[in-house]
Amino acid sequence: MPRPQIGFGDRGITAHLFRRSVGDHAAEIEHHNLIGQAHHQAHVMLDQQNGDRELIADRTNERTQLGDLIMVETAGRLVEEQQRWPRRERARELNALARELTALAPDVIYAGEPSAARAVKAAAPDLPIVCPVLSDRLPDLFASYARPGGSVTGMASIVEGLNGKQVELVLEVVPATMRIGVLVNPTGANRDFVMQQTEAAARARGVTTLVEPARRPENLRTAFEQFAKAQAQAVIVAPNGMFINQRRSIVELAVAARLPTIFQDHGDVQAGGLASYGVDERDNRRRAALFVDKILKGARPGDLPIEFPTKLLLAVNLKTAKALGITIPAAVLARADEVIE
Repeated sequence: MPRPQIGFGDRGITAHLFRRSVGDHAAEIEHHNLIGQAHHQAHVMLDQQNGDRELIADRTNERTQLGDLIMVETAGRLVEEQQRWPRRERARELNALARELTALAPDVIYAGEPSAARAVKAAAPDLPIVCPVLSDRLPDLFASYARPGGSVTGMASIVEGLNGKQVELVLEVVPATMRIGVLVNPTGANRDFVMQQTEAAARARGVTTLVEPARRPENLRTAFEQFAKAQAQAVIVAPNGMFINQRRSIVELAVAARLPTIFQDHGDVQAGGLASYGVDERDNRRRAALFVDKILKGARPGDLPIEFPTKLLLAVNLKTAKALGITIPAAVLARADEVIE
């Protein structure tokens, strides 16, 4: 089967093509960097305003965007994807893109974030949806991890005790810390759980938490100004799609304020953040591809138990540590899965 012409104008883009292997029928993802020929074909559509994102296999580009929607269609042994990207974190636009995709009558939709899964489910309640970042704080999406029911399945994103480990990491890296700032998005699906876990872990160690909300990108600068005003000695960034999209801005604000900042996604460390400890989302996305494959073979999403992460990653950026005047303890470096020098 010939490869599709992909893209707009003469811009290079990345296409993700599912193939079923002859042997074990596992879902594989093949990446082709192609140059569009001004065809404006319907098979793949990307809005690259804020950069490309590889959503199921390893991400090679660190700039990411919230609310990605990938539509998967069966075409013989080749399963092509269609993508829609909201230009901003706006629910109205996300809902419109979801309606556009579901109107194409796909077999399954891969929703990279819970907000995207919600938009798709609202547009087509019975359409199978796979999401790599689910939690039981999302009762409108599924009934339980073991028996999701309904149309949504995928990978869990919450690990019990993870936020406590992030507090411990702060205290290892900055031992005298007594005040930790916590950056949260008030609209985040897991906000309450993350805050409860973080505050409990800090309180048990005699540390005060200073919570600052950031609902939109323009709120980030104010949040870091407030951290500095309150004399926070380090910051933990709660996981959120908008924060991933704005990771470079957050890193720049943290370094400018000379605040050691801990993230959950190792991509933030690659972008210049000090350290991260959290779920290996690349592994979650790879495993989510298997859900897509099972659904394409006839499985019902409600019958596929949501799986838990098996890999946690610790990443450290020594260049940022030097810029902040911090010496990363040898014990932390010995445990690190990734050290950026």
